[in-house]
Amino acid sequence: MIGEIRAVAESMFLSGNFIYLGMVIVAALVGVFSMRNFGQIFCTSLLAMVVLGLIWLVYGAATGEAPSDPASYLGQLESGWAAMGEMSGTTLVGYLLTFAVSIGVLFIGKSLVFRG
Repeated sequence: MIGEIRAVAESMFLSGNFIYLGMVIVAALVGVFSMRNFGQIFCTSLLAMVVLGLIWLVYGAATGEAPSDPASYLGQLESGWAAMGEMSGTTLVGYLLTFAVSIGVLFIGKSLVFRG
């Protein structure tokens, strides 16, 4: 399980795809600024995962990678759900924990900077 979490974290932050890294950072920052206390870390991590998915959909539409007709779009959404359904539980937990750690670190940094 630890190896799977490490692989997910490496794929998110060390893959070399700077567009995806930017999307992950934006999603994590949305989580950081929506969190009020540290007890909300896992709910905020789920929110960040949803925001990442929405950013990915918007990016696909903006770059023309998303289909224009509704039938193809629904087919692409169904294939995305199928790919997510094929992920193992440890991979999904890896994404959740990776977001939780990154949001936690950023939240502590935000709390130190914006004291008062």
